[in-house]
Amino acid sequence: MKKVVIIPLLVLFLASLGCETKQKGPSNLTVGKSKLVDSGNALEAVEHLEKAEEEEVNKLEPRALLVIAYSYGLSTGDANRGGKEAKFKNQREQRIEALTETEMKHILQVLSQPSAGQVRKAGLQALVDKGSDATVLILDSLTKGRYPSLHADFTTQVLVDMGSESLDLILTKLTDAATPSAIKSKLVQVISEIGDVEAVEALKTLQTDIVEPGLIMEINTTLYQLGEESYKKDIIAGVNHSDVKVRRAAAKVMVNIKNVSPKTLIAGLKDEDSEVVAALVEALAVHKDAAAVDELVNIITGELNKDPKQAAIETLDIYGQNKLARGLAKRITTLLTGGTVSDPDNRYYLVQLLRREPFKKQIRALKTIDDLASKLHEYHDREEQTDLVKGALARLLDEVQ
Repeated sequence: MKKVVIIPLLVLFLASLGCETKQKGPSNLTVGKSKLVDSGNALEAVEHLEKAEEEEVNKLEPRALLVIAYSYGLSTGDANRGGKEAKFKNQREQRIEALTETEMKHILQVLSQPSAGQVRKAGLQALVDKGSDATVLILDSLTKGRYPSLHADFTTQVLVDMGSESLDLILTKLTDAATPSAIKSKLVQVISEIGDVEAVEALKTLQTDIVEPGLIMEINTTLYQLGEESYKKDIIAGVNHSDVKVRRAAAKVMVNIKNVSPKTLIAGLKDEDSEVVAALVEALAVHKDAAAVDELVNIITGELNKDPKQAAIETLDIYGQNKLARGLAKRITTLLTGGTVSDPDNRYYLVQLLRREPFKKQIRALKTIDDLASKLHEYHDREEQTDLVKGALARLLDEVQ
């Protein structure tokens, strides 16, 4: 009877020992992914992910993550500092060569997560190095709306970096009726950034079948930047077009238009669209004219969003450096202390302008004639109520001592 009892107990004991040997805690895959995506620690991530590749039945995720990890480790220099640069380069090259479409999709899924920001550029570079197979996937993702958080990266980094190798595939998407018009505009901009004149004839042919004015103007501006200067007149006229998409496309390229009249740009600053105005303000930093100063100040104190206001500060800084904004510090001080700028955000922008070196020099130079610093100090102490503006003013006053 005792033997009958002992044997089951022995079996249970041995079974419990077997359970003790099983892995406890998070898997190597979980730890490796966290080390990479959350912590940006490529060296430790690779150690765990290489083990995960051996352990996991489904190899898809560890293999996709390893491509990102090797790429990130090399881009940050961590692989070199850890004495593993040769290994990382070799593994990265082999794995990119062997990447499947499914693995590339998983890479995009990982990179599209908000937490993947620090590894995103390195991961996308791996797809650039993959070449045409990745181009097909990225163009398909753009047109079908997949991985929307990566779309800006696709059009400003990945496709541009792929260069002329991606040109034929991009042109094919441009002629595809299923490609949304907004995506076509972005792809035309990509061609402009690539800068390959081989696209000229294809773009001219494409233009004959397009009816959207905004897309036509995008093609005009791209053709101009590819050397077709005959489009200059149409582009300049586009700044005054009734369609805002046309105005945006035309305004964006004004910075690169040769010998454009600053008067045209200054007139366009009255546009109600912030994107148009910001682009024209940036163009005025290149096509300089002191006559623009009044309108640039009006933008800072106006109702448009922060982009044209910040652009106006940058352009006025350049004007100050080039002696095109004489006496502006006094004018801005009068605006601030006169109580006519009711929006505290706009007052903050005005103080930020005064903190630029040319205008700090003007404040110092006028100390014995018209002590602007004292007026600003009094305004800071007695009138300004917004902490953001008061803080910026305090820093300005410290800087002009």
